[in-house]
Amino acid sequence: MSTAPDWFADKFRIADLAVRRSSFWTLSVRPSQPTLGCCVLSLNRPCEAWGDTNAEENGELATVVADLERRLQSCFGYDKINYLMLMMVDPQVHFHVIPRYSERQERYGLEWFDRGWPKPPELGAGVTDAAVLERIRRDLAGE
Repeated sequence: MSTAPDWFADKFRIADLAVRRSSFWTLSVRPSQPTLGCCVLSLNRPCEAWGDTNAEENGELATVVADLERRLQSCFGYDKINYLMLMMVDPQVHFHVIPRYSERQERYGLEWFDRGWPKPPELGAGVTDAAVLERIRRDLAGE
């Protein structure tokens, strides 16, 4: 099975923060958490353009998204969810999965605020503590 480029895997700490890997996609915890439970959904092979994905990859995506939404809802009870495919800085097919919350959340000894609600998410700042990220990963993985 091929994998995303090393630079991408390193930047998003895929090996450490992976929640679930399917044939074509990997769900991992986002290394910076502007809202509780932010993830990265990335294609497992090098690919710089959404238009270069194939039918099998896109077919599996629906199942993967349904699974990740169930996981996020079960763990954190988000109000809305945003998917951002920016790829301006990181030319690898991937989505930033941003759970959105209308009210403050308390988890892992922290208070979480969705500072952009109800407008687009504010991605600049976020929790990056390794222990918290691991707890989020374990909860989403069902460990």
